[in-house]
This record gives sequence, C-alpha cells and structure tokens, in this order.
Amino acid sequence: MERTSRRRFIAGIGAVAITATSAGCSSSGTSSSSGSNVSDETGGGSDGSGDGTTGGSGADNGTASDDTSTDGAATAGGGGSGGKTVAAGPNGSLVFEPEQIEVSVGDTVTWEFESTGHNVSARPQDDDNVSIPDGAESFASYDNGDSFAVVSEGETYEHTFETAGDYTYVCIPHTSSGMIGTVTVSE
Repeated sequence: MERTSRRRFIAGIGAVAITATSAGCSSSGTSSSSGSNVSDETGGGSDGSGDGTTGGSGADNGTASDDTSTDGAATAGGGGSGGKTVAAGPNGSLVFEPEQIEVSVGDTVTWEFESTGHNVSARPQDDDNVSIPDGAESFASYDNGDSFAVVSEGETYEHTFETAGDYTYVCIPHTSSGMIGTVTVSE
C-alpha cells in the first residue's frame, strides 16, 4: 500500500475545492477574502527552480485596517491565476528558492513553507532590508506587531501584487543569515 504524503493529500483536497468553487465564482483585484492556498507539487520545476505556475480561481489575502495584508493560516485550494511559487526553507536551509522571481501585475505569489521557523515580510517598518515600490501595499505572513511569528511547515502564504516595481522581502527570524528574496512585478 502506497503511503500518501501530507502535501499530496492537501493538494488533492485543493483540487476538489477548486472544482467545487470554480463553477460559480472567482476573486480578483483587491478582494478582502482571506486564506492562503496550497498548490500542487507541480508548482516547482524539476530543477528545483520553483518557477512553475499555479492554477485555480485565486484568492487574495485579507486586508488589515493599516493597509497591510496578513494571513497566517493555510487552507486548501488552488493558487492564483498566473503566478509563481517560492519555497521557504527548502531542505531546512535558510533561503527562499528561487531567490528572485518576476511576475506581472495581478499575479499571485505563493510561498510554501518547507521547514519550520520561517515567515515572509514585505513590511519596511519591520526590517531595514525590506523595500517596496511607492504606493504599494506592504504584506506579511504574520499579524501586525508579531514579526517573529512563523508559519508552520507544510502551510502556504500568498500575496497578489497590484503595483509594478521591485519588492525585497525577508524572513524576519533569518534576515541576518541572508534569507532575503526579491519579486519584480511588471505591467
């Protein structure tokens, strides 16, 4: 009897959820729906580049009252339409893989937490290494004021980019170890 991994099981549930929800609605723009989505294992290339796209109807992060997106909990579902997947801490390492990605305005990036102790922050007020374009919405996988909160292994966090430019984000607990990534968003 073949044993099913947790990731494959959750991806299967996500496929069922996509099928059930795609019959009637999808979200776009700056929706205030919350929840992260788990993408299937095809999100990363076989070379480990993590640049595969995710499919599905898409969901945006919740928007907090201070114009920052937060979402620390993962739920089953499909990734955003047109987007990329980034591994956070693959094989227990202190890196985002790939370190740099490029997406288009409106695309969703999904961070898959492959080991414990990591988060995602693009909040300049929380770390000096973070930078976002003027007018862009800051975002983080933790609630405002709790910058050392981490996402559990096997969960995901996603953000939909609505402003073009370069975003430098970090893992707050591992910034000093160089756990920094970049998303370039083009029109």
